[in-house]
Amino acid sequence: TDKTGLTIRIVDTGIGIATDQIETVLQPFGQADSDLNRKYEGTGLGLPIAKSFVEMHGGTLALTSEPHIGTNVAVHLPAARIVPNRQNDALLAAS
Repeated sequence: TDKTGLTIRIVDTGIGIATDQIETVLQPFGQADSDLNRKYEGTGLGLPIAKSFVEMHGGTLALTSEPHIGTNVAVHLPAARIVPNRQNDALLAAS
């Protein structure tokens, strides 16, 4: 948390996503591997829902990934969307 808001970073050391597939996986039902016999399950809704939710609050979701290495997601929510409490106030005052 800082004066601009809150940034949450998630690091996944899973299968990763090819750079040219990132835009696809951020679309509803978009999947990097859409073959009927694909190895990994999922509907392709998790990332698009998370991105939409973050954007509805004026934030951003940025995704970087590398196949066979993993994925990094950074979610930033603006300060105006953070509910004040004593702990947040102390963090903001310290930055």
